[in-house]
Amino acid sequence: MVRNVNPNPYDALLKDDWWFPDQLDQSQTLEKGVLSESQIQSFMHHGFVVVTGLWPTATIEQAATEAIELHPPEDSAQRDKEQTSLQNLSAMPWTQRREDSSDAILNHMTIHPRALAAVAQLMDSDVLDIRLSQSHVIAKSGWRIHPDEPDDNRIMGDQNIHVDYGNNTLMVPARTDTPDSVACLCYYSDVDESGGATHFARALPGELTTYEPNQFNPPNFVVHAKDGFAGSETGPRSADNTKRRYDEEKPVYYKPGTCILYRLDAWHRGTPVALGKIRHTHHHVWRHKNAEWINWQSLAPRMSAMPTRYLSELSVAQRTVLGFAAPGNSYWTAETIDSVSQRYPGMDMTPYIQAMG
Repeated sequence: MVRNVNPNPYDALLKDDWWFPDQLDQSQTLEKGVLSESQIQSFMHHGFVVVTGLWPTATIEQAATEAIELHPPEDSAQRDKEQTSLQNLSAMPWTQRREDSSDAILNHMTIHPRALAAVAQLMDSDVLDIRLSQSHVIAKSGWRIHPDEPDDNRIMGDQNIHVDYGNNTLMVPARTDTPDSVACLCYYSDVDESGGATHFARALPGELTTYEPNQFNPPNFVVHAKDGFAGSETGPRSADNTKRRYDEEKPVYYKPGTCILYRLDAWHRGTPVALGKIRHTHHHVWRHKNAEWINWQSLAPRMSAMPTRYLSELSVAQRTVLGFAAPGNSYWTAETIDSVSQRYPGMDMTPYIQAMG
């Protein structure tokens, strides 16, 4: 398993060891589509696609400048060392410019016509059916795990491989031909300077589009898990599948403007930023207007940290108010009934089953 806790972890990598971005044609009209069919299929079946040129170059340059102004390197490094890294996360809208905030490019990145056109392609929907769920900027710094030990240069920030749906929704992703959300990580930094490349691993054939009960994928990080292994003999987080993902994962080779469009059930992980450097990134999630249960800038991230019995013991009405799909919603199928019951083992699914008719 590759763990990126030491300085210069990419020195020995060859070209084939990276995910390199596809260059998009910025002159392509929105009517003809921003993404190619092969890129759409990669997103659907592998879980992600890496591209550059989704936003105009001038837009990216200005957004990068504003991200640095929002989180100056010296301030970000100090906050991380004090373990207050949440202060290095800023959610849209960014109002620091007061009357001029309307002109801040960061406030327009997530609603740029080219970005919305690409999301509409991936969701096979109209732009008018898209809703913003998440938009925030992160400044991540590279600092030593044990700063008081001169001979230990290991760097903080290496994650286990995981999926992101756990803190974006209280539900689970449905295995459908048209996903109800699209996530995007956009870089404002350069991997050759900042390090900290995000690692992605392709899903197995059919893993993201078909469902079997024994293939349930627990949300986000598994409590007390080692390396993302959930302790089961079968399923997405079995020991064999987890090891395979670490063996097959690759870092994304990024420059300012490189972005990863990915599903909330795509396999990936963050890695440490180069020692003494800062990496600025912009994170987005768009959802379909009917998927109201996907809402990162609401209760989902905090509710996902609660014991599962909290939601299991609430009434149907109480859950619905907090972000659960109501009985009778088209979200509920035999598959989602099964997977939600596995996420919340103590929950009575009878009201949702009966409302399916």
